[in-house]
Amino acid sequence: MPSLQNSPDEKDDKNPFKDMGFITFWVVSTVFYLTFPLSFLLCYLTLGSWRTKQLLLALVNDFLQTIMILIVVLALVIWLAYHFIAPLFGG
Repeated sequence: MPSLQNSPDEKDDKNPFKDMGFITFWVVSTVFYLTFPLSFLLCYLTLGSWRTKQLLLALVNDFLQTIMILIVVLALVIWLAYHFIAPLFGG
């Protein structure tokens, strides 16, 4: 039975973008975001639809993790300001 070009097989199932180091993935994501329409087209043409989907999933995962970290840090800063700085101004 012939295999489809864009369907993953057992050896292709692992997402190589999740195994990248921090700096390498940061460079890849920065280049992807800065040249978005062109980079998406080039990724699709050179890597195929499956690898492009894996890259997009890794980018979305990284974006959501960054947003969650920012929310937690912002909430911590607001809490610290409310409990430790606000009483200094009369409370």
